[in-house]
Amino acid sequence: MAFETPLVFFVLSLFGVVQSRQLIHHWRIAVVGASIAAAVITPTVDPVNMLLVMGPLMGLYVLSIILVSIGNRIIKNR
Repeated sequence: MAFETPLVFFVLSLFGVVQSRQLIHHWRIAVVGASIAAAVITPTVDPVNMLLVMGPLMGLYVLSIILVSIGNRIIKNR
């Protein structure tokens, strides 16, 4: 389900609901959310495993920011 978040954010940007500035502004909340999700997903209490799960989640968040900025450009050119 987490792999679909960039696509969801892209579609929301096409509708004008989300802007890339909002995602960049709220990056701290995304880090906390990714760390909580990684803590729930990983079966052990090892922080290395948690970081291994948290890394791709943050990568998906950065990909979401890039796709939202592309979606915002598409909206502006219409």
